[in-house]
Amino acid sequence: MGPHRFRNNQRMVPASEAAWQLAADNGMLDIRVDATNGQNRLRDVRTGHEFLNLSSCSYLGLNSHPTVVEAGIAALRDEQITGLAMAEFRIRLDAAHRLEDELSALFGTRVIPSISCGVISAAVLPLLASGHLTDSGPLVVVFDKLAHFSMNFVKPVVADEAMVLTSPHNDMRFLEEVCRTYPRVAYVCEGLYSTGGLADLEGIKALQEKYGMYVYLDDSHALSTQGPNGEGYARSVFRELDDRTMIVASTAKAFGSTGGIAMIGDSGAFDFLYRSGPMGWSQGLRTAAIGTTLGSIAVHRSLELTERQSQLAENVAIFDRRMKGYDVRGSGSHIKFVTVGDNERAVQLSNALYRRGYYCSAMFFPIVPRGRSGVRLMLRGDMTASMTENFVSVLEEVLDEQA
Repeated sequence: MGPHRFRNNQRMVPASEAAWQLAADNGMLDIRVDATNGQNRLRDVRTGHEFLNLSSCSYLGLNSHPTVVEAGIAALRDEQITGLAMAEFRIRLDAAHRLEDELSALFGTRVIPSISCGVISAAVLPLLASGHLTDSGPLVVVFDKLAHFSMNFVKPVVADEAMVLTSPHNDMRFLEEVCRTYPRVAYVCEGLYSTGGLADLEGIKALQEKYGMYVYLDDSHALSTQGPNGEGYARSVFRELDDRTMIVASTAKAFGSTGGIAMIGDSGAFDFLYRSGPMGWSQGLRTAAIGTTLGSIAVHRSLELTERQSQLAENVAIFDRRMKGYDVRGSGSHIKFVTVGDNERAVQLSNALYRRGYYCSAMFFPIVPRGRSGVRLMLRGDMTASMTENFVSVLEEVLDEQA
């Protein structure tokens, strides 16, 4: 029996598996689709049922953009290799080096690409805890209670290097007390949380400036959706990155490609990070992923980025206006969470929406607290305003029927 300080499979696995089985029994898992008509019209290949996908993290619809898709195909044709299958700090394609330069220019700071945001967190957080990114002794590492599982997953490893604390969500008073008590503190959080809601960026920035706190922020769900070049939510406050800030993000969501990036202000850590943990293993972005990422950069530099961001913002405003009075988390965000209570009601809501032509994910403990199960839905910038209006009408009808 382990100490179960930061994880407990004996408790979590039975609870989560029971919930997943409930979803499977109601036909809400393993839906196999034809996606050639895009996310707004997926087709179940076994039943012919067509539906609009509201569980996709491709918030701008760039994952099917012709420029992005063709760039991936072109990269494979040009390079004639799927990848070098080795640690990138030894040998890498010149296209990978060009990708670093293009991403750094787009986002106005040094950028390290990797195969996923989770790999970056697994490599960086233990080194941050031990003080190797701050040229200091170990730090006290504070994880926001709602920080994504990809970061929480590393807690036991981080705890072998430093003290680990979990703060109540967005609790700046708790965080300031930690900063007063300990000389070196790092805060691990998200910008736009995966179950709805935003980080208190101004509060975090104020504590960083007052106490020198290190900020490790995952902005995966906001990258590309905001900012003139798609810098994301976090960069609206952390405009210039310094040696106390790292913003990581997935490029497999709104960015429309695959992989992850780390935006860093301390260029001295660049080569060191490439050799660290999973970042230094015999893996790197495959050739097609380099191509699709370069293709997405081209879209980000066009007027189309602003157009899709604006449409996404309009869809968010429509939803928020019409859903006042319902138990919905995520006002102002394109990620919404409709709370209904127990697992059965969450699956019933998900299933009822699917039958009416909309797929939304049922979410349960341990992703959300017990008794707060519900449905998560994601609005997108490649949805028209009328699509959003029609969906909200159906959602209202179903919620009223189940009330």
